[in-house]
Amino acid sequence: MVSIKPGVTADILFEGDEAKPQISPLPTMIYAVADKRLILSQSTPPVSDNRLGKRFLITFLEASEGKNNRYGFWARLKGMEDYELTLSHRVPALVFDRETEPKKHNLRMNFRIKPTLNRGLSAFLQGAAVTIVDISVGGIRISSKEEFPFKAHDLIKLTIGVDNTKLPLEGRVIRTWQARVTGGGALLSYASVQFLDNQAARESMLSKKIILLERELLSHGVQ
Repeated sequence: MVSIKPGVTADILFEGDEAKPQISPLPTMIYAVADKRLILSQSTPPVSDNRLGKRFLITFLEASEGKNNRYGFWARLKGMEDYELTLSHRVPALVFDRETEPKKHNLRMNFRIKPTLNRGLSAFLQGAAVTIVDISVGGIRISSKEEFPFKAHDLIKLTIGVDNTKLPLEGRVIRTWQARVTGGGALLSYASVQFLDNQAARESMLSKKIILLERELLSHGVQ
């Protein structure tokens, strides 16, 4: 198991932003580690106190066999304090409680594809097909003509179909909303969902399919 060490630089992302490739992570440094409690330097720009109690994705690099691999884990912001860096120097710091173990962070995790119909990607919620707005290895945005029976932070079960294989997954709802189709059409329900389990099988299935669809779209001049 990879250990989290003091003195290591890290990047942090607010929960929900890990699925947005246009948003850059905030650089920070790990000051102290005590079991699941971590103290990190305040970022630039700083994390505000209205984020207290929220979850963050924290990633860092670990050297192994001559290569740097990026690892990531989820942690919840528990507080802010002035940390005693030296006897005469106190600095602003963020206090986190780690919620998951560090795992390799897929560099393609945040790349989202907007699949066209009949391209071998499908999604099902409680057995009913829903429309994939876009999808990445780490999460999915879906839409439906029916109002979704869940809200932000709920845990849900869904099934992702990749060609002839179906993979059951648990997900955490990031947000839900409703909007009309362009041109004043029907009112649709939307949801953003972060995948939580079956990481190895999920990454193996989805990453290959997403790369194939990306190449197919690029070959047809679709950006």
